[in-house]
Amino acid sequence: MAEMTEAAAGAAPTQERRPAGSGSAGRRPGGGRPGGNRRMGRRKKRCPLLEAKIDYIDYKDVKLLERFIGDNKRILPRRLTGVNTTMQRRLARAIKRAKHIALLPYV
Repeated sequence: MAEMTEAAAGAAPTQERRPAGSGSAGRRPGGGRPGGNRRMGRRKKRCPLLEAKIDYIDYKDVKLLERFIGDNKRILPRRLTGVNTTMQRRLARAIKRAKHIALLPYV
């Protein structure tokens, strides 16, 4: 009886095995690699307006402006579209003008 109570009380601790992918490797900034902060497979987005050589965004060009509006009819942020800062400002101004004269839906 005394042997059972010692084993039940934890006198002889047993090692618990963790599943293979549950280590601290997933929490490291480099994705578990010993190299550190590496950006793997992530390229910087190119501005689609500059690649198409568009320097002026016309508020009457509804087909172009609709590419930068989401399902809820709001202007998509730069991080989703990949547009650079100056073009995002011009794009926002053109979308607001098109909404004001009812070329685009306004919510």
